[in-house]
Amino acid sequence: MDESQVRRLRMLLFNSARVISHVHVFGENGSGRSEMIRRILSEPEDNWLCVSGDFLYADGSLKLLLESLASSLGFKAKGDKAENFFNELYSKTEWPNEENKKILIFLDNAQSIVNYPPAPMECFLSSHKEINEMTVRFVTSAPSCFLHYHTNLIHLSTVEFHIATPSIDATERLISRANPSIDSKFLHVAIQSLFMFCNSPNTLLAIISEAWDAYREKRTSEKFDPLLAKDSLLTASAEKLGNSSAQQTKENDGSFEAMPRAMRYLLIAAFCASNNPPQTDSRYFVKNHGRDKRSEKRELRAEENRLATKELGPKAAELQRIICIYETLLKLNEEKMSGFDLKNVIASLDSMGLVSITNRNNLDIPKIKCMISLETAHKISGSLKFELRHYLEYAV
Repeated sequence: MDESQVRRLRMLLFNSARVISHVHVFGENGSGRSEMIRRILSEPEDNWLCVSGDFLYADGSLKLLLESLASSLGFKAKGDKAENFFNELYSKTEWPNEENKKILIFLDNAQSIVNYPPAPMECFLSSHKEINEMTVRFVTSAPSCFLHYHTNLIHLSTVEFHIATPSIDATERLISRANPSIDSKFLHVAIQSLFMFCNSPNTLLAIISEAWDAYREKRTSEKFDPLLAKDSLLTASAEKLGNSSAQQTKENDGSFEAMPRAMRYLLIAAFCASNNPPQTDSRYFVKNHGRDKRSEKRELRAEENRLATKELGPKAAELQRIICIYETLLKLNEEKMSGFDLKNVIASLDSMGLVSITNRNNLDIPKIKCMISLETAHKISGSLKFELRHYLEYAV
């Protein structure tokens, strides 16, 4: 973790100003935002009481969220009224200093706030202000800014704090600090091999540490063995990142079998989104997935559109549209994928030159353009055992 960011966030969270009631920490998955918050809260400053909850765990139930927080604080919540919760909090909690009651409530996975009714959530985030003798500060964590998930709470005062994903050099330094036993040459090779597939320092630390232990057991001399290092990294990363994690897959390889299936499906989804007009999504990504018969008039109009746009090339598409197409392709082809962070997969495809992120300055609504050719897209869909032409407006 960037120690300067940790210090700045600590100063903000434990600031004595009562006017700061909500701090929202956001950054890409893999930036370490939640881990940074937990580390800070594990060493609270004088008189501050810290408690953690999870919007995702409570699954849209304010009652369940209040019960989990109350249980952590040693009392029993009564119902789902935020006012009752804060009254109980004030009177029944064991405070470090009864004369100066201060609490910091950490709520992870704030993107799941969309599952909660806005009115009770507004009450939960603001009703504590009625108790002047108690300072309550919320800290939330999510990939994007807070209002991206709940525009109905726009009038609530929120301080946004952005955690940038560490660079490749910073990640190498962080891992070296976390596990000094890893040889510097081994670590450098590991980072260069794996960073394009995963930029989460914690995930990389787990993979590289496991690979280093395997390497030390198998090596026969103190001299660095790059082949053994690569083999150890491939084995350690296969479960978390897929079989292609330590070897870059390029378009001209001629085979995409080594690429994780989730990555292939996401690449095809990006290709469809970049080459199909948005208004055609409902036609191709439904139950009949493009096989319903169009009238002759519509066929002629589609051909005219194809001829008019064929020179323009692929268009950038919003990431959310690509993810929707990806999930639909999985359902239509009866596939189930789990354990993949789609934003990390997009970052990997971008680093490999297979897609291009066209508006990097806008973290909330990224746009992606697929750069592969139609021939390559057909090869990838063939490796997934489905016909790409059924999902394209201008199939050739």
